[in-house]
Amino acid sequence: MAKLGMPSVNIAFKEAGIAAIERSKRGIVALILEEEQTAIDAMMADSKDSDGNAIAGITNPFTVYTTDDIPAGISAANRDYLLKTLIGYVTTPYRIKVYLQPINAEAAAATKWDATLAKMATDRWDYLAIPTIETAAIETVQTWIKSNRENKYKKVKAVLPGANADYEGIINFANTTIKTATKTYTPAEYCCRIAGLICGTPMTISATYAPLPEVIDCDKHGLDENDEKVNDGEFFIWFDGDKYKMSRAMNSLVTVTQDKQEGYQTIKIIDAMDMIYDDIRKTAQDSYIGKYTNDYDNKCLLITAIYGYFRQLEAERILQRDYTVVELNVEAIKNWQLSNGKYSKEELAAMSEQEIKQLDTAKKVFLKAKIKILDAMEDIDLPISI
Repeated sequence: MAKLGMPSVNIAFKEAGIAAIERSKRGIVALILEEEQTAIDAMMADSKDSDGNAIAGITNPFTVYTTDDIPAGISAANRDYLLKTLIGYVTTPYRIKVYLQPINAEAAAATKWDATLAKMATDRWDYLAIPTIETAAIETVQTWIKSNRENKYKKVKAVLPGANADYEGIINFANTTIKTATKTYTPAEYCCRIAGLICGTPMTISATYAPLPEVIDCDKHGLDENDEKVNDGEFFIWFDGDKYKMSRAMNSLVTVTQDKQEGYQTIKIIDAMDMIYDDIRKTAQDSYIGKYTNDYDNKCLLITAIYGYFRQLEAERILQRDYTVVELNVEAIKNWQLSNGKYSKEELAAMSEQEIKQLDTAKKVFLKAKIKILDAMEDIDLPISI
């Protein structure tokens, strides 16, 4: 007998789960770097090496995986930003997507990044940093990130200097001075390092207390002030008396609501939520939507496939084990039947839950799920009796 294996939608979601686990170990940084137009043209032009072999010029944007991918013609400052981004944390970032923009001293600070942001809108990346961003542009970039997350199904985030955005998609890097052995950086310049650090943090841990061995000095505050900074949605480097390391890994969200509670303030939790959103949406579009009739059996197939995806994440301790539930949303099905005049309230009340689940819902698939994203171990309470 031929071995047919699982239906393709199950395979697609299983592969998405495996890919998600791999991707969670290393993310994608998007950097916008300014260069002289002549330098950009030279790097993009084809050339030949000393033996006469053809060397293809770079594209714009171009991708950096390792130091070998950094173009020779790039400025010393931009090379340094790329090297800082590549440091990462547990791993290096999976890749850096670099968007070169010509230096234009005449451009209005608040809008000078608009054309490049528009180019980035359809690309896949996780965290944005702009080392030369001016204060006047920070609100513009914040708004762009929020618009993409809320209205365009694109769960991207940005690391911005002094950005009191009160929003989970913005990391407010709050140091005012960062000094290494070779250079003193502005907060904007060091955002690329922070974006790389976050993207080099596996989703099974957090960036809380991640060490920065290259830092030899930064602005310092008392312990009470550090607590206040965390509560104000700031992510910053601090000195513990021995080494420089990151504070609690929080985004800029300060105002919690019924819909956005404390978990939304945590970089790790938001990264996991965004990954799950992207994977389910993309895999459903690629492998399910338009490819199956919308009957009960195929709805169950989709449920099984999504459940399998979550089980992959449970196995890697991204989600809590044996907690996940994926099922048809009976209340949503009933409301759809009522609003479309298919059945009366009395008719639906007389039906069993299973009968309601099997009702035709045209093109709609009403599902609901319950998962628990695991946070990292950060607060230890250990009373010791003597």
